[in-house]
Amino acid sequence: MDLKSEKAKELTKNQVFEELNKYFKEQIELSQRKCMDEDSFNIPAWSEKQAYQLGLQKAFTKVLNLIPLTQGDKK
Repeated sequence: MDLKSEKAKELTKNQVFEELNKYFKEQIELSQRKCMDEDSFNIPAWSEKQAYQLGLQKAFTKVLNLIPLTQGDKK
């Protein structure tokens, strides 16, 4: 969802946090899939690509940890 859209303006703060949480989790999963892609192992700069993806995952995880948990997410 585009958080700048008219529909997004009607969301509560917790709903925005949920959307952000979902987005960052999707990005982490996408990066993990890219790390395991068999074609990636055949490129000469494999280690640099792997380091880049791991850096993205760490950055997304750090941002994700800043998002307050909603009632449904507490463990």
